[in-house]
Amino acid sequence: MRILLDVMGGDLPSRELVKGGIIAGRRHGLNILFVGDQKTIQEALSEHNEREGDRFSILPASQTVGMDEPPVQAVRGKRDSSLIKGLIALREGEADAFVSPGNTGAVVVGSIFTLGRIAGITRPGILASIPTVSGREILVIDVGANVDCAPKHLVHFALMGASYARDVLEIPHPKIGLLNIGTEKSKGNKLNYRAFEILESSPLPFAGNIEAHHLLTGRPVDVVVCDGFVGNVFIKALEEGSAVVTGLIKGSIQKSFRGKLGGLLLRPMLTSLRERISSRRLGGAPLLGVNGVVVIAHGRSDAEAIEGAIIVASRAADADLNKQLERGISGWSKNGG
Repeated sequence: MRILLDVMGGDLPSRELVKGGIIAGRRHGLNILFVGDQKTIQEALSEHNEREGDRFSILPASQTVGMDEPPVQAVRGKRDSSLIKGLIALREGEADAFVSPGNTGAVVVGSIFTLGRIAGITRPGILASIPTVSGREILVIDVGANVDCAPKHLVHFALMGASYARDVLEIPHPKIGLLNIGTEKSKGNKLNYRAFEILESSPLPFAGNIEAHHLLTGRPVDVVVCDGFVGNVFIKALEEGSAVVTGLIKGSIQKSFRGKLGGLLLRPMLTSLRERISSRRLGGAPLLGVNGVVVIAHGRSDAEAIEGAIIVASRAADADLNKQLERGISGWSKNGG
């Protein structure tokens, strides 16, 4: 298994991203192809007593796509960027998957231009996995690839999410919900109302509208569908909200001796909770619908988060994600699974 890792696109220094690749390679027996400035990568490898060889190799790239650059302009104008060179290497079969913590829009546009789409899918979608109180994670698609969608795009997200859940995560009969402001069929805007009608009459296992708070408590469905604007707002609010809650708990504990004593007793539970809701543990989000395994990591990813994203990518590649999705989409379309 060989994973391409873009070490130039994230918010943190390349050395931190290389460190994550080294950890993933050592712990999980993966071959990592680092894409970026050759000298920087070599120095980072040396810091961890590694050198360029069979396990760790380098694909030199002289340009970086910045987080604030317009995606189409960046993709067309920076052909020697770590992002584009990595995607081209993936297309040419030099690796099994590609991971980038860079500009999400540029990763999406670059993937479409370089890899193309899976047959039958008009818009790719980013699928995120979020923790729940029940313990098992729930899938949300789309969380940022498409801010403006038509009803058919939401249906395609449902197809891909259900196929991923069934064929990659091996959930036998995944249920699909539509993220909305209420559970009644009449709720929501025109987009959601029409998408509800199509999903309700389709052979997909559609469970109806789902409100955001239900996702964290009851886990009523396996896959939640929404447009990328709503999904991105939801996922970012969840990430920051969890950090705020743990911060408030920590602050309250420090206010008194009794609180500090209770904090010592609660420390194992709070540590476990923090690990369960950590975005670093969840790693990265697969971009479903393109002809290649592409995983988008958080821009602020540190070494631990990069390791998690690489694990997500390796599992998707090991499951032969694209063929599974193509078969799954065809199967759902023909007989509803």
